[in-house]
Amino acid sequence: MPNRPKKVKFHSKSPYTGKKEIPGLQSLRNNLEKDYFSDVSIRNSAVCCEQNNLVIEFNCALGLHEVLYHIQQGTWGTNQPMVVNKGNTVLSQHMQSIRALNHSFIDVEELSFILKDCTIIIKKLGPESVEQELDAILSSLAENYVYLTRHLSETPTEVFIPVYEEVSSGDHYTALAGPARIEEKGYYSFWGLYFESDTEAVIYDLKSKNIISGDLNLLNH
Repeated sequence: MPNRPKKVKFHSKSPYTGKKEIPGLQSLRNNLEKDYFSDVSIRNSAVCCEQNNLVIEFNCALGLHEVLYHIQQGTWGTNQPMVVNKGNTVLSQHMQSIRALNHSFIDVEELSFILKDCTIIIKKLGPESVEQELDAILSSLAENYVYLTRHLSETPTEVFIPVYEEVSSGDHYTALAGPARIEEKGYYSFWGLYFESDTEAVIYDLKSKNIISGDLNLLNH
């Protein structure tokens, strides 16, 4: 760990608005509930004052290890076992349908899986980034499960995907990654983890497969 203090930005849940419901949301909700064995809620987000950005929550009565088993079998949110349909996920297919129905661009701002033992929050990095990368993110989650759970000893209660770093110089904090750099790094550099046994969050480095702890502070978005 470097000696200089770091701040790591964790994205909090997006605010919701009371906007009029988008046509086709009920059909989208029904399809997602069937594909992901979940109760699904969908709301409009107010992030960046953009219109038609959706916040989707999946409330699933399965544990993380059960969900990952179903992903590997191709029976949860995908049509084929162990196949990463990058850019052509089940969610992407449903989103294309709702865009066609509304004749406008509708995107996913934030997606959350609320499981029995863990909540996974995935934030938008660019247009269609959540839906296009969802299968790859879940596949990466399965591949890193042993390391994320401290060699199967403890399941994180929350996983934030992704997080990025900020470094302080005196009292001034300078972002190591502006919006463009954040998008370049994508979803596969750093994730944020909360464990019940820890008082503060830690960072999981996907490249080194290590959990980083120490002089880390959180910045809520």
